[in-house]
Amino acid sequence: LLTGRLGRTACGGRLLLLLGPLAAICLAAGCAKPPADSKTRIRWVVDPNPVRADQIAGFERQQDRIRVSVDPDAGSQKVLTQLAGRIYPDLFAIYDPASIRMFAKKGVLMDLGPLMAERGVDLDAFWPQLQPYIRQGDMICGLPDNCGPYVVFYNKRLFGEAGIATPKAGWTWDDLLRAAHKLTLRDKRGRTTRFGIGYIEPWIVFWQYGGRMYSKDGKRCLIDSPECKKAARFWASLRLKQHVTPTPSEEQGLATLGSWGGAGNLFKAERLGMYVAGRWMSIEYRKNKELEWDVAPVPQYGRVKATLLASKVYAIPKGCQNTDAAADYLKYLVSKTNQLIVASTGDGIPSIRRFGETPEFLYNPDFPNEKSNQVYLDEMKHARAPEVSPYVSELEARAIFDEEMDVMWQRRQSPDKACDNIARRVNALIRRNLANPNLLD
Repeated sequence: LLTGRLGRTACGGRLLLLLGPLAAICLAAGCAKPPADSKTRIRWVVDPNPVRADQIAGFERQQDRIRVSVDPDAGSQKVLTQLAGRIYPDLFAIYDPASIRMFAKKGVLMDLGPLMAERGVDLDAFWPQLQPYIRQGDMICGLPDNCGPYVVFYNKRLFGEAGIATPKAGWTWDDLLRAAHKLTLRDKRGRTTRFGIGYIEPWIVFWQYGGRMYSKDGKRCLIDSPECKKAARFWASLRLKQHVTPTPSEEQGLATLGSWGGAGNLFKAERLGMYVAGRWMSIEYRKNKELEWDVAPVPQYGRVKATLLASKVYAIPKGCQNTDAAADYLKYLVSKTNQLIVASTGDGIPSIRRFGETPEFLYNPDFPNEKSNQVYLDEMKHARAPEVSPYVSELEARAIFDEEMDVMWQRRQSPDKACDNIARRVNALIRRNLANPNLLD
């Protein structure tokens, strides 16, 4: 009754007289403002990596003005939906250069340059390979606190039992394939109970074979080149011909993949002999005390050395109500304190180069078996950010890539045909957008 019929005059004198002294006291108490909270609370939209709790605790130990809560997410769609509804996160993660470009183009990001200059953050201290993540033109879109080149995790015990030599720098894709065959295990009914290697991000292979997705000016998709087609044949053969890599349905049949880490948990369960990923997977692999693992560089094809660089940046949206608090937390995320949390917890490598090249990163006495951390630093020399073109939406290009490769996985077209179709469709979009740039929006 109070909410429906009388809500509009709930603080008015006439209503208080009608309801009596007790009701007046209750309503007055309800209308009183709560005590002011001296702490600023910021919402951080980021993936649910368990390291987030350590990072927040480290920040809150340093000061008592700001409290941080995690709003767990691992994609851009949630943030776009919130921004459209004017529900602004204070700080949010963006996971690839294409998405960073999209947010910047929509004009929803604050330029962090002035905010970080005020706080004494050296923007030249980051690994130079991270620039496609950090900058769009002259604008500082976001800052990363970790990064990592993709490397090969391998099961040392299984390698030893199979008589496979420990992988070293300079090993080839043929070496990897031979190892994968020896590590693949099938039962008496012919069902695969352990695969030699998990899914490999395709551009690691394509780059190794000398291929590129786009021309240097971004005006042509080059995935139909002879180099890319040769790489696609090898990449597809791991699953379709050699049967040393599981299909998605086979992944699901081998283990439950619902926890953080996804398909990489098959390696933790010793259902894979090798897995290609970044150092952040060590967070999960440390949990299996029986797992004997190490890392090696990704293989080479010929003289080309290349691997995929993964990172993310934290951005502050326009409309943020706690800009200074968010900027203070971002400064902490790229400070030595948090960079060493990244190093010790295994969450990639520090994004600021000098904090990666430290004794604390190279050796952690809590994990004495992890003696190959130098591999991550060495591979940074060859790490590449995902390719983008300014003349096509990567959301569209990625969808085309996935659609055509799905047809290939279903054995309804060859790898060569998949490459031809991707190039044809993406180049049609590029031509359209060059003729009418407004269509890019």
